[in-house]
Amino acid sequence: MRGCSLFLSLLLLLTPLALGEQAEGVWMLAVSAGKADCILLGVEGWTCMIDTGHARSMGKVKALMDLMGVDHLDAVFVTHTDSDHIGGLDWLADSDIPIGAWYASAMYTDIKSEKKHPMVKAAKKRGESVTFLRAGDSVTLPNATLTVLAPIQLNENDEDDNSLVMMLDTAQGSMLLTGDMEGVEEAQLLSSGQYLKCDVLKVPNHADDDACSESFVDAVQPKLAVICTDTAEKPETPDPRVLASLATAGAETYVTQEATGGILVRLEGGVPSARALELEAPQAQVQITDVIPGDDLIELHNPGEALALDGWYLWSSRGGELFPFPEGTVIGTGASLTVGTNTTKEGSYDLLWDDKKVVHRSKEDVLWLYAPNGMPVSSLSNGL
Repeated sequence: MRGCSLFLSLLLLLTPLALGEQAEGVWMLAVSAGKADCILLGVEGWTCMIDTGHARSMGKVKALMDLMGVDHLDAVFVTHTDSDHIGGLDWLADSDIPIGAWYASAMYTDIKSEKKHPMVKAAKKRGESVTFLRAGDSVTLPNATLTVLAPIQLNENDEDDNSLVMMLDTAQGSMLLTGDMEGVEEAQLLSSGQYLKCDVLKVPNHADDDACSESFVDAVQPKLAVICTDTAEKPETPDPRVLASLATAGAETYVTQEATGGILVRLEGGVPSARALELEAPQAQVQITDVIPGDDLIELHNPGEALALDGWYLWSSRGGELFPFPEGTVIGTGASLTVGTNTTKEGSYDLLWDDKKVVHRSKEDVLWLYAPNGMPVSSLSNGL
């Protein structure tokens, strides 16, 4: 079994969210996006996204938004510029989801200039701009405040330690949202003297061993903690020391990898509760049957009933490229379908992936096929 057997029994007691249940009150939904962060947050109808995970999770995020009754985002926050936090920015910017504001950490080292910041480029697609945040800034919500506690100073050596750390204070309780904060930023935060105690903690940096010290947990004293990770992608997480520290503090701890959709946390009267959201596994039989690096060609075959591929998409693990199938695409019973790119010989494919050199020619690259709800259907390596 993958992940933390210590907490699996807790999750098995939880029941999936009923379809159509609306997002009311104060809640946080940590999407099961592999070893990546993508969090939906709601306060009395105000909704935001904190980090965007990988592009491959776009279907899952949209399915969960529909499940929660969320049809807009009042804000999008990016805690820092690591690929597993910004990978979904492009699809989000290209989507028809209304977005009220864009926020990012004012401190970063991996980007040479502000205009090259991935969030600046994403917002620019909509003719909009980004507000950069640092310790002391705040965003006002309905009957609540989102206060930026860190970053306090620029870390030139580790982008994780430039993460936005924010405290959500509401009439129902508080949540501490920590990005990928590691030891250096954590020590600065503890030394700042700011009040860190909260009801719900989004555990920093996927509960790796370089984050979430005993001193930090002692200061925070969370009643409930959520870890965003996938042991298959990052085997060393969640770290046993972090889990033990949270258990000693009395926190109920949940890990996103143990739910197909994510972990939904609700907060009412200072009392947090959590449940697993499960997404339906696809029943389609369509498979990726060939991936040819040199020709940049991907072949699919469907042994089952004819299938409309509206909302389906391909994703390349090496480059993170995404290909949504054009509306109206159908793969018939017993039929095959080939997808080529601008690198592929013209006329040798059925659909054009408007990109080039998608399939890596010298390193392992896995092509994945996803159903509209973001659940994986098939995958195949390039054989390298």
